[in-house]
Amino acid sequence: MATTIVVEAQERTELGKNACRRLRKDGGIPGIVYGLDRPPFIVGVGARRIEEVLSLETGRNTIFTLALKGQDRSRAVMIKALQRDPVTERLVHVDFVRVDLARAVRVNVPIRVVGIAEGVKNEGGLLEFVLRKVEVECLPADIPEHMDLDVTALHVNQHLSVKDLPPRERVTILDDPDAIVCVVAIPKEEAAPVVEEAAAEVAEPEVIKKGKEAAPEEGDAKKAGGAAPKGDAKKPAEDITRAV
Repeated sequence: MATTIVVEAQERTELGKNACRRLRKDGGIPGIVYGLDRPPFIVGVGARRIEEVLSLETGRNTIFTLALKGQDRSRAVMIKALQRDPVTERLVHVDFVRVDLARAVRVNVPIRVVGIAEGVKNEGGLLEFVLRKVEVECLPADIPEHMDLDVTALHVNQHLSVKDLPPRERVTILDDPDAIVCVVAIPKEEAAPVVEEAAAEVAEPEVIKKGKEAAPEEGDAKKAGGAAPKGDAKKPAEDITRAV
């Protein structure tokens, strides 16, 4: 862990939304420091500096020194939580937790897949990542940047679980050992567009013209030898047209 990283912070005395707006306008963000059974206090830090810490491979698990400007006070801390603007994605608030380098902590560590699965390379499978992080417990100095998982020997319909992660000295994995991390699955076949169009044609009702509907009935009557009623025979052609 990069405990040599120093982030300067200014202890704040002004509270309220207006004070926070002024701080953000000047490139800073409000924050709070707490933990280790000591009273919390509010600070202001540079947003760019916090983004630099988050961009490191250790990310939010980075342990660094928070130093108060104008005071002989500094403390090893981690980023416990942060808040971003939902539209601009800019940082608007950050929580720091004090860290005792001699006391174990619990953090989430990302899982990194190593190699290309046999089922993907030669069997037409697709690697699905189910669990991307695991919770571990260890001393702050022993927090791993990531947990590597070799998937080279994985075939189609096979998976790897948390228990398949290689053990690390002084690091305890807290997740369920049987929790699936990744699996090689066969991609689902998409329905052919031609089949969908055919189904749509069958579902569409057929429109039959009324004029053509009577023709077969008349023909059938003649074939059966049936005679039209005398009253109908004496009717003018105009009336017959209306009857149809």
